[in-house]
Parts: sequence; structure tokens; C-alpha cells
Amino acid sequence: MYTCRLHIYITGHPSHTLDVIKKMPSLVNFTHIFSESDEPEEDPAAKADLIIADLSNADLPSAVQILLQKRRAEAQIILLADKKQLQLLCSEPGLKDITDIWITPMSDDEIRFRFLRWQETCKMSRDLWQTNHYLEATINNVPNLIWYKDKDGVHEKVNDCFCRAVNKTKQQVQGRRHAYLGCGGRRSLLHRIGTPGHEQTADPHIRRDH
Repeated sequence: MYTCRLHIYITGHPSHTLDVIKKMPSLVNFTHIFSESDEPEEDPAAKADLIIADLSNADLPSAVQILLQKRRAEAQIILLADKKQLQLLCSEPGLKDITDIWITPMSDDEIRFRFLRWQETCKMSRDLWQTNHYLEATINNVPNLIWYKDKDGVHEKVNDCFCRAVNKTKQQVQGRRHAYLGCGGRRSLLHRIGTPGHEQTADPHIRRDH
């Protein structure tokens, strides 16, 4: 099980929307740390996991650029803007890097709904990270070749034992078909190294043992 501290940076003039967000509880295994400023600032933006910016009274282009340039690469940005500001935002070149735009004004129920959805999405990504970590730890600590392919025969994931057998890195193998390995078919490879292997297709219910 993991624990996650989320640094949430809220910028913009005091607003009811931000007050509602700050009062919402965190999900299980998560804690929230809040920082605030009236205008976008570089230091808190660089430390934040989530930036919530109320642009009601802000210089729109300048505020967006500061947040995009100073945030951490994995940080997410939610902008609060009215309908008139939305038209200006649509012309911003950095719009593709914005996580979401909430159109104001909003009712308390809508604010809670939107932030809860963000919390759940964030938790889902952390859960996926944990599950992937478990999978990697498991397949890389067994002495057998393990590989996963899609329906077209492209390797989606392989373990360390597989890479040692074919003398290639995961980056070289994953995304490639078996012919790229230069070691013949599956049976030829397994016969050469004298070890059992397990192939998993895209369908998790279909498994072939060799």
C-alpha cells in the first residue's frame, strides 16, 4: 500500500470556489497540503502536484505562461474561467497542456463533483503505478522467460530473463515482433536456452505454456 501527499497550489483572488475545494476531504491514503497566492508565483508552482488557478481578475496570457513554464513536468493545471475568458483561452498555444477548465460560476455541488472526479482520476493513476510496480517486481524475479503480446504479435512487455536470453534491452524488444529478435521462432528460442517460457496474449484469459 502507498501513501501520497498532494501539494495543491491555489492562485487567484479569494473566491467561494477555492473555499469549497479546501474544505473537501482527501481520499484514503492521500493527504492534501495547500499553498496560496493572489497572483501566480514561480516557487509554489514549481512544487505543486496540482495547480488550481482562478483567472477572474488575472492577466490571462501572462498567468497561463507563468504556470506552464514553472510547473513540474508531471503537475496538472485546472483553470477557473468565465465564458468570455474561455474564448481567449482557446487561442492560447499552451491550452493542450491544461488538464481541465472549469467554467464559472458554479454551484457548490458542481464544484465538489468536479474536484472529486479529479481526486478519483489521480487515485486511479497512483493505483495503476502500484499495480505496475507489483507486476514488474514479480515477473523480473522469476527464472522463466515471460512476455506479453498484442493480437498482432507485438511485444508489449517482457521480463529481465527474456532480455538476457535475447541479449537486448526492454526498450529494444517492446514494441517489436518476434522476428526482430533474430533468434528464429518461439520454440527455437526456448530450445536454445533450455528454459520454459510463458507467453501471454492480449486476452488475459488466453495463455500458452511452452
